[in-house]
Amino acid sequence: MPDTSDLTAADTMISTAWEHPADELYDYLREGRTHDPALVAVLRIRAALVIDDSDVDVHRQRIHSLTRREHVPLHHDLQQLSTSSAELRQAHAANQARLHAIRSIIDAYPEGHLAQGLTRSLDRSAAVRAEAARARSSMPTPAPPTDTQNTGRATSAGTHNEVRSPRR
Repeated sequence: MPDTSDLTAADTMISTAWEHPADELYDYLREGRTHDPALVAVLRIRAALVIDDSDVDVHRQRIHSLTRREHVPLHHDLQQLSTSSAELRQAHAANQARLHAIRSIIDAYPEGHLAQGLTRSLDRSAAVRAEAARARSSMPTPAPPTDTQNTGRATSAGTHNEVRSPRR
């Protein structure tokens, strides 16, 4: 068994290419601070990889419990062992395909291009946010109208006969 999971390998590739951890990159996309289509594609593939990685862990634990020391597998255990090992191989293959897809997207760009694009995008986003904050702080806040008084009593809308519906 490999020491690192496929998810860890994907996170390493992603953080190396964009020079930020994957969790921060998710936050940047969610907040609208960047709109990089390559980043969106990679993070969607990574989300599927998270699910498959948990499937791998589940199948490994099931196989481990069925093959533990001094445990004699019963007939139905052998069927479950066979099924779990086939599903583990399938999950590993899906993980490898997803890793290959992430690697292909990252390799399509020159080295450092993705990180520079993210930095430019974050800088633009920060400038837009700062300008919006300056605009909000320079606008006077409107005072509430003083000519209407709130008596605290709710007004009734009328009875059913008084209210007419638009349909007739």
